[in-house]
Amino acid sequence: MNMWKKAIAGTTMAAMLAAAAPSAALADGAASTRNILLGAGLATYLIIQHNRKVHERYAQDARQQAALQSENSNMQAAYNSERSAYANAQAEIVDLKREVAYQHSVIVQQRRQTAMQTGFASRPATRVAAATYGPSRQVSMVNYGWGQL
Repeated sequence: MNMWKKAIAGTTMAAMLAAAAPSAALADGAASTRNILLGAGLATYLIIQHNRKVHERYAQDARQQAALQSENSNMQAAYNSERSAYANAQAEIVDLKREVAYQHSVIVQQRRQTAMQTGFASRPATRVAAATYGPSRQVSMVNYGWGQL
């Protein structure tokens, strides 16, 4: 709606100047002054409209810049959050490795104690190739450093 008002105002000003132009050559001093004032009014109107459009463009650019900065700020916050989560995951992994190492040392210690109590201390407890269960079934046993399975 605002665009229609501008178009009508611009058309009206142009029509007034066009109507006044042929009579300017034959006009007396009052008509000449009127035409000069109308021309100055039209020029002022055009300058004001141009400046308004320029300021609208500056405002639009400022809004766009603010949106980009907000988006960048959000991305920076997300990046910082992910870095924090990664650091927490790394700390958890270190704790889990310590726990596994402690459990492994307890298992090794218990195997040594069991071997000493049963008298099999000379046989290595971690190297078992195969074990037989029952008269005809053979089960393969493999040690990956986590104990006997």
